[in-house]
Amino acid sequence: MAMEYKKRSEDGSLSEPVKIGTGLKLDEQVASLGEQLAQEKIKGIQKDLLINSLGETVTQLKLEVMSLKGGGA
Repeated sequence: MAMEYKKRSEDGSLSEPVKIGTGLKLDEQVASLGEQLAQEKIKGIQKDLLINSLGETVTQLKLEVMSLKGGGA
């Protein structure tokens, strides 16, 4: 039995359904899904790292602003 899923593009929209499992053995299907899952996890980790980096930058900028305000008084 073939399964379908829709890929999400960069802009958030969904693509046409993609059939998986057609002509693949069960272990090949599992390997394919495992690879897709790993790719999604990597994307999530990259997003988390970017968010953390932006948070650190905002914190540094706030400290600099506080330092400038304190130094100018």
